[in-house]
Amino acid sequence: MFDASLTVGLPPVLTEDYVSRVTVDVDEMAVEARSIRSSAFEGLKSRWKLRPVPAVNFADGNSCERTVEENEARSTKWCDVEFEVEMSVSDPIIVTALDKVMEEVAGSQVSAFEKRCKEVHFTSHTQ
Repeated sequence: MFDASLTVGLPPVLTEDYVSRVTVDVDEMAVEARSIRSSAFEGLKSRWKLRPVPAVNFADGNSCERTVEENEARSTKWCDVEFEVEMSVSDPIIVTALDKVMEEVAGSQVSAFEKRCKEVHFTSHTQ
């Protein structure tokens, strides 16, 4: 478990810095973050659930038909990510503003998650 900080919003009109408590369940391949300090959010929870993918289909229509075991043997691991966000806010002005930035909020969280995955992956493979 660790704490992480993130800034979201529409600068310069509205920005929100908040801190989330992040927990990781390695066995379930799940990560959950709950806001513990925020002036705008009464509650903000996000959850990522990872699942191994046996075959990869690329956007160009090509596919890479491999089993999970074959991917592991090649040190190439693919996964599907389920991402959920729950948010509660009571200030109607903030609600209106958030309607416009929800995609950015989710995008910021996904970017932070991807960045951390890369850090962990490359750190573990270079040691």
